[in-house]
Amino acid sequence: MTMTRLVLKFLDRDYLFKLILALLAWSLVPLGEIFLFIYLGSLIGNSLVLMLAAVTGGVGVCVGISEARRALSRLKAALASGTHPGRDIVDVAGLLVSALLMITPGFVTDAAGFLLLVPSLRAWAGRRVASVLEVQARDVYDRLRLSEL
Repeated sequence: MTMTRLVLKFLDRDYLFKLILALLAWSLVPLGEIFLFIYLGSLIGNSLVLMLAAVTGGVGVCVGISEARRALSRLKAALASGTHPGRDIVDVAGLLVSALLMITPGFVTDAAGFLLLVPSLRAWAGRRVASVLEVQARDVYDRLRLSEL
């Protein structure tokens, strides 16, 4: 019975619309990257654009990983002391997403990765993701009527 409700949730019109929008956004990022590579290549040369993309990605990954190591050590210290590690978890997750974005070749993803290196923007993004996940989890909980079990 609950599996049927779960399938109906995924076939919901609003969910499908959000899924289509997410897939559209997912396909627009590579198109933007390609356009930016071609445009910058015509301005400053293809080899310089490729070197610039490699250098920004490499520097970003190095900075992101070093920051993630510091945040991970703070997370371990918080867990060892028994305090709530909420902010540290958000920092580690944001820094790992930042490093993954900067590994991906391109200037748009590098810019997004560098933005996640800024602590205040990373905290804001963490709050937004947490609020969305809380609403979605509550919605699934209500739709499946788990409280009745």
